[in-house]
Amino acid sequence: MIITKEAVTLIHTDTHIAGIPEAELLTTLSDAEKERADRFRFDNDRQNFVLRRGLLRQLLGETLGVAPSRIRFASTEVGKPFVAFPENGGIYFNLAHSGRQIVYAFSKHPDMGIDIERIRTVDDIDLLARKYFSAEEYAIVINLPSWEKNKAFVRIWCIKEALIKATGCPLAHGLAAFDVAAHYRMNRFRVPFGHDRPLTCITPVFDYICGFATVLAIRLDDSEPPDLRRYSLQSGKYIEV
Repeated sequence: MIITKEAVTLIHTDTHIAGIPEAELLTTLSDAEKERADRFRFDNDRQNFVLRRGLLRQLLGETLGVAPSRIRFASTEVGKPFVAFPENGGIYFNLAHSGRQIVYAFSKHPDMGIDIERIRTVDDIDLLARKYFSAEEYAIVINLPSWEKNKAFVRIWCIKEALIKATGCPLAHGLAAFDVAAHYRMNRFRVPFGHDRPLTCITPVFDYICGFATVLAIRLDDSEPPDLRRYSLQSGKYIEV
C-alpha cells in the first residue's frame, strides 16, 4: 500500500507506459462510468478515461480496504469530488490530466489540488491574461519574449488551477482570487486566502515530465512540513521517484 495518512502521496503515469490492461480497469468502474467511457468517439480518449478512473478506484480501494467497484464518489456544490463510500475514510484525493499524462494527489488534507498543463503556444494569450490574471500577472506575461511568455502564462495558469481545486473556489471568480505574480518562479511558496491558513504551493511536482507544468496546492496544519512521496506508474509497478 503506497498511500498513507502520514504523507502526501503523488502519482504520475503516462497512458503509454502504465501497463495495466484496460479490461482489468474496466471491471472496477461503476455502470455510469462505463456508459461514459462508451460515449467517447476516439479510442485514445476512452482509454485515457478508463485508465485515470480505474487507477483512482484501485488506489483508493487498496487504501480503504474495499473492492474498487464499491467505491462511490460525490461532489461538493462547486464540483469538487470526494469519496462518499466508504464514509469517513480520512483520505482525500485530486487528479488532473493533460494529453497522455495523468497526475494524482492523496492525503489526509481535504484542501488539496493538483494540476498539469502542457507548455504550448497559447492563442489570444494577451487577451486571456488580461481577462483572468491580476494586473501584476498580466504585466509579467505581456513583457516577456514569445516562448517565455507562453511558458510563464501556462505556469501561472497551472498554479491558479491547483489553488482553485484546493479551495473549491467557484470558477466564476476563482482565477481572480489569487495573485501569484511574486511567487510564480519559485518552487515552493505560500499563498494567503481569506481567513484560513495559507496554502502551500509546490511546483514542479514532477520535474522529469518534460514540456509540462505541474503544481500541487495544499492547506497543511500549522507548522506542518510537507512530507511528499512521489511515484511513477510504469509497466504496472509503482516506482518511487
